[in-house]
Parts: sequence; C-alpha cells; structure tokens
Amino acid sequence: MKRIIFIVLGISWSFLSAQNVKINGRIQYDIEALKGRHDTAWTIGNEFRRVHLSAAGKLDHGFDYKVEINLAHARIGFRDMFIRYKSKRWGEIAVGAKAEPTGLAMSTSSKYISFLERPMLSALQNFRWGAGLHYAYYGLYDGRGGFQLALTNKGTNGEGFVDKHLEKGLNAVGRIYMVPYYKKRGKYVLHLGLNGASRPPADLRFRAENHMGEKFHYTFPGATRRYERGAEMAVLFDNISLQGEYKEQNITNEVNKDYRVTGYYLMLGMFLTGEHRHYKHGGFGRVKPLHPVGRRGKGAWELVLRYSEMDMSRDVLDANSGMPGRLANWSVGLNWYLTGRVRIMYNYILTHDDDPGRMQGHLIRFQLDF
Repeated sequence: MKRIIFIVLGISWSFLSAQNVKINGRIQYDIEALKGRHDTAWTIGNEFRRVHLSAAGKLDHGFDYKVEINLAHARIGFRDMFIRYKSKRWGEIAVGAKAEPTGLAMSTSSKYISFLERPMLSALQNFRWGAGLHYAYYGLYDGRGGFQLALTNKGTNGEGFVDKHLEKGLNAVGRIYMVPYYKKRGKYVLHLGLNGASRPPADLRFRAENHMGEKFHYTFPGATRRYERGAEMAVLFDNISLQGEYKEQNITNEVNKDYRVTGYYLMLGMFLTGEHRHYKHGGFGRVKPLHPVGRRGKGAWELVLRYSEMDMSRDVLDANSGMPGRLANWSVGLNWYLTGRVRIMYNYILTHDDDPGRMQGHLIRFQLDF
C-alpha cells in the first residue's frame, strides 16, 4: 500500500514540470446513524467515503490524460484512467476508464451531487466507471445537445478493470440529450435526455441511499443479458432546481421468466442564499457561493428533497424469497457550501418497503476538494 502511494506521488511530482498539469484530490468523511424498524438502538459508524488523488494534463495536438485513484478503506481503486483525443469538430474519444454515460446522476461527480448518495436506480449499472472505448460529442444543435457512447468490459475497479474474458460479453452504453431552453448563462435551463445499455448478466446489489446499512441482493437464475432504457430531465429556475430520472432493466433468461426491475426518482432543490446549480454538457458542476465563509460571508445554503423508488417484477420476487418487491426512500438534506471547495452535508432518510418504516438514518459528510 505504502509503495503504491509513494509511486503515485512520485509520478505526480514528475508531472509538475510538464505543461498544464493539474494535481487534484478530494476527501469525503462521513458519519451515519441508522436504525431499523425492529432495532432498539441506533447504529453509528464513520468512514472515509472517498479519498481521491489524481493527475491530469494536456499534451500537444489535442491529446490529454487523467490518472485518478481512490484510497478509501486503505485500498487502491481505479477511477478515471484514460488517454483522450479532443476535437471541436469531431468530438472526443478516450481509451481507458471513465464514467459510463447512463444519466444525470451518474454524469455528475460525487463532488457536486446534492445528496450524500446517488439514487437507488444508479445500482442498475453496478459501478459508475467502465474501462474500454468512450466517445462524446457536445456540439449538436449549436451546443444545445450532445451524445455519448461507451463500450466497456466487466472488470472491477479494485482489480484494475482487468477482464480476461471479453468474449463473454461487453457493456454497450449510449446517451443523447438536448437543452431546448438555456438563458442567462445557465440560470434557466431545461434538460431532456434518453439513455440505454446492454450488459452481461449480474446480480443486483444496492443500499437504500446510505453506505453503511443493509445491502439488498437480488439474483436472476438463468439470466443471459441485461437491457436498460432510461429517461431523464432537469429544470433550473434560478435558485430552484428540479431533477428526475426513470430506468427499466429487463433481464433475458433461459427459463422464460419476466425478470424486470424499474426505478425512478424526483429531486427538488432550492438555494436559500441566491446561488444556482451549474449545468454543463449533460451534468452538474461546482457551486460557487456568492459570499464565501472567510470573506465575512455565510457561504451558500441549499435545501433538497428527494423521493426514490425501486420495483421488482413478480418473477424476480419468486426467485428471491423474502426480499421486498418495492423499496421507497424519502431523503431531506441541507448543504452548506462554505466555499466553492468545502462543503458540509446533512441527510435524513426514511426507507419503506412492502411493510412501511423499514429504516431511518441521519447522514453527515465533511467534504473538501483541491
């Protein structure tokens, strides 16, 4: 572990003499208090949710690169790890690991998401990053739209995305979006998008928008392939934002079963101090407080509300005895942006399944990126 860290730091230091090199990182430290329906006491835990270190830079003739690792839980995990060619006319193509283009939530970095955890439907793709070929073009309709494609393998980040059996299937992912309304430098925005994917079979594992609680695990006996389709929308109206997505995953199989999983969420946010979310290329970016702490300001304060749901078909339940057929999650959050790079987040979550009141939780995050 130490050897790997020193190698990364050494490589990063050697890059400092190169042109346009940036050394970046983030720290996210979480505390969670969770209580199940039948628990008599709260379970309280803490963790470094993410500890990222990266080096990125530009080379000649349109080429650039990024090398990013996660050190959370004292383990090495790859994140962005790519070589890319960018052209204003033809778009950009990357070889390596990048976030797969599967919707708004997954296209927004964890540095900028409005809740501690992404909505449950994000679990349908197993992991945010995939290694392979990635293409993106953001110039449709004079910059008011774009599309993204990816062909990735089944390797996992903790093993360097190694996949020794590509012949057993790849992930094919696509996304297209439009921005029919964009005014006042992004204060007023309407985003509409569609996405889809075809993937090899895999179990479904997810938590109800926490990271230390119960994990739900569904299997699909006889599965041969997963097919996803999704729709997404977002509205920015100055300091108020609305965002939602819907996804459906159908799992083909050899036993003539209707394996189907659907998920959706709707999120409402409002800045109490006059700021607004920053939209670019089908995702959201950094919020910059109008009056940062340290300059006699109070920072930016954001109030957020989200409803999220996952539903399983009858045949999925028959194959997973005792598992809930429906999971619904209410989340209320308050975010304090002390500066553009320092944030404190609080979430209260209330999870329901077929029997209401399964779990509740209080989640806190201290976050800094550089």
